[in-house]
Amino acid sequence: MQLTVYKNIALSKMPQYKDYLFLPFTDDTNGITSYAGGRYIDLRDGDFNNNTLVLDFNKAYNPYCAFGAGYACPKPPVENKLALSIEAGEKLFAGDKKH
Repeated sequence: MQLTVYKNIALSKMPQYKDYLFLPFTDDTNGITSYAGGRYIDLRDGDFNNNTLVLDFNKAYNPYCAFGAGYACPKPPVENKLALSIEAGEKLFAGDKKH
């Protein structure tokens, strides 16, 4: 599979974040057993080997907007919609209304 990974250019100018990457995605669990707006995985440049990455979906987490209305979160792009159910990672929590 191929997914789009993002790098925050401004953040990457800080030495401690120079190799940070961001992977927003959605899958068939969204709105059912996981947050409807998708989930995120944080990565680093060194996680790639020859432009290939083995993802650990146990590290998938809900964006801040899943926890409160005061946050605006990036929406995962259409090309990062996985046509399968990722049962690993953070799920819905007791206060979630399945946005």
